[in-house]
Amino acid sequence: MNKPKIKVGFCVAYDWLLLKNSIPRIYANADEICLSIDKNRTSWSGKKYDFDEADFRNFITQIDKNNKIKIYEDTFYNPEKSPIENDNFQRNKMAAFMGKGGWHVQIDSDEYFLDFNGFVQYLHHFNINSKAFNVCVNYVSLIKKTESGYLCTQNNNDRYEYMPMATNVPEYSNARRNGHFNIQSPFFAIHETWARSDDELWNKMNSWGHSNDFNKESYYKLWQSLDANNAKYIHDFHPIVAPVWQQLQYVEANQISEVLDYFTKKKPHIKAKKLFFTNSRIIQRIKSIFK
Repeated sequence: MNKPKIKVGFCVAYDWLLLKNSIPRIYANADEICLSIDKNRTSWSGKKYDFDEADFRNFITQIDKNNKIKIYEDTFYNPEKSPIENDNFQRNKMAAFMGKGGWHVQIDSDEYFLDFNGFVQYLHHFNINSKAFNVCVNYVSLIKKTESGYLCTQNNNDRYEYMPMATNVPEYSNARRNGHFNIQSPFFAIHETWARSDDELWNKMNSWGHSNDFNKESYYKLWQSLDANNAKYIHDFHPIVAPVWQQLQYVEANQISEVLDYFTKKKPHIKAKKLFFTNSRIIQRIKSIFK
């Protein structure tokens, strides 16, 4: 019996250069790859962004040796909608472009799988024709690049931030989130979320799907003050759901490849007992009754 196709979609925008880190880590194990881009080069919040068309096309030509990549251009910004509504719209349109069937995996440009081959094998253990559900991946988020290293999230007691990445029914109502049951996988991705230059982060904060959901000016000033010495005093740092960035740790590294090597060797993990209770529909249904 043929295994379901692995269809990988990326929402591409101002930070497309990060695809040079993310696509190589998934290319061999993906059957189809879609890069969706606003044809007017406009973000979800309506900001026009610079985009090196020649460099982008050259990168695709160089990496796409097996003709897996399709570029989907459309208008994804609607001034009458909020940034998160435009985010949802692009993700749903990209899913429709890739067509029904198979596993739909949506990855952002700044997310780098530590073991995508293992994640794909994990997906193939599920019955894709069962009731709609998502399969989530855990994050180690990079918060700031310093002169000699990176400030990264550190979560205790298996309280990792995780995000729906794959689904058997691609429907998106809050970025990649929806009403489907979430299965937390044991797999990890490095999320280069806030580890940008000052200008790049400010641009991201103003272009992000959640750009209207927090005080950007205050949060940005706090981020600017972070360094390897004071990071240990920072707790609950996520701008939308504070506890998911529980603490910060410092990793000595000059470039992102060294960070990936560090966590590949360190092998962050979650206890099997925690995954069992999280992934049981029955247990989660009982917990929801007593909330």
